[in-house]
Amino acid sequence: MNKFNEVPGSPSNQDPNAPLAVQLMNEQDFAHIYRNCWKSVFGIIFHYTRDEEIAEEICQDLFASLWERREKITIKTTIEQYLNRAAKLEAFEYLRTSNSHREHIKCALQNFSCSRNCTEEHVLFSELNGNLSLLVEELPCRCREVYRLSQEQGMNNKAIGVALVISEKTVEYHLYKAISFLRSNLQEFR
Repeated sequence: MNKFNEVPGSPSNQDPNAPLAVQLMNEQDFAHIYRNCWKSVFGIIFHYTRDEEIAEEICQDLFASLWERREKITIKTTIEQYLNRAAKLEAFEYLRTSNSHREHIKCALQNFSCSRNCTEEHVLFSELNGNLSLLVEELPCRCREVYRLSQEQGMNNKAIGVALVISEKTVEYHLYKAISFLRSNLQEFR
């Protein structure tokens, strides 16, 4: 008999309320625990994740962690209760992080999509602005002056009339002509 089996609370003579002395567990004891508990641990994880591969991965990681940390942990319940609780916690952690990961991916895709649309919109805006500048140059001289003072300088009709020494009605007429000309020549950007 090995040291582990001589300790009260070992797998062979475990009291359900006694702590398990996992610090003294050897490979045979671990194999015994694995054989007796892996189905319930897997079942719990699968119940929450609904993914067989993920459940197997988490289950294997849980048992590997038990083996690696055996000298550092103290179990105050039965090994089965400990593993079942750990399985639930690991499943919940997986779901929490995978949902968070999915949200980050979704957000990143939206940002990528938005930035792609912003770039596309920027290119279209630049093209529109270039065409608009060319068309403004085609306007008759007085019409072009009125349009630029209104749209580029932000002046109102009365201020334009004063600056160019023309009536407000004449300013309105030139703006109407300029906007009609531009609108009809920029149809492709609608």
